[in-house]
Amino acid sequence: MRDMAGVLSYALLAGLSLLAARASGQQTCTVGGDPCHCTLSDGRYIDLNAISTAFTTPFEGINHEYQYVFGPCGGSLDLGDECIPSNQVAVCQQAGTWYNLGQSSQVTVIVDTNANPVTSTWTYTGGSDARETHVVVQCQQGSSPGSITDGGESPTLNYNLKVVSDVGCIKGGGGQPTDTPPPGTQPVTSNGGGGGGGGGGTSGKTGGISPGSVTVIIFFVVVTSYLVGGVLLMHFHRGAQGLEMIPNRSLWVEVPGLIKEGVLFVVSPCRGGRGADYEKL
Repeated sequence: MRDMAGVLSYALLAGLSLLAARASGQQTCTVGGDPCHCTLSDGRYIDLNAISTAFTTPFEGINHEYQYVFGPCGGSLDLGDECIPSNQVAVCQQAGTWYNLGQSSQVTVIVDTNANPVTSTWTYTGGSDARETHVVVQCQQGSSPGSITDGGESPTLNYNLKVVSDVGCIKGGGGQPTDTPPPGTQPVTSNGGGGGGGGGGTSGKTGGISPGSVTVIIFFVVVTSYLVGGVLLMHFHRGAQGLEMIPNRSLWVEVPGLIKEGVLFVVSPCRGGRGADYEKL
């Protein structure tokens, strides 16, 4: 019986920890041999192959000073300088010369499944002088190939692009798109200033659980896991009853007194009490 209780308590702890990890909705989407295809842990996927050459014609940045091209699958950009097929460049910027802003072979993908519509961030590193580009791909059903906008350079040497297209929708279950935005949902537009020359700017944001909410959720999950797991272990493994089942009870009983002593230690010198007297060396 006790062994079974121990197994159940550990299973509970593991389950609560998993819920905390998923609470934020931020999930890694694993990229395999195809830099345009990533797979989530549940087998669903996002595939950008349909837009592999859709944005390879230079388009202007938000300040109309620089031009950009985006070829997520690699090998499709051939504009000279650093932007040639053999470099497997995914993003290039024209600023007097064509600069490599990130390689398709060095991409990581994070999917925000709590966002509405669903968004994924494709981060391309390995650009010249440590340049990298963050491409936010937002799901919009029926938009093919969709649109691309420049979100500016922020911080320096970090570039932001945004694609709104049906390729950003998660697929699964026979290849049908999932997480369809509800009727009337409008795409989030990008804002920001400054182009490739170093101006400030940020890409648009979508809804989701805030970092503060995630922290609170994780805190309560940890506390609940500690209390429930501790009570089960104390009762079934040590035969504790009543208040004795509280994990580390002796420590928690001493906490109020320790807090009081700490407050008095800090406050007494300010009031000119005995706490202000120090032993002479």
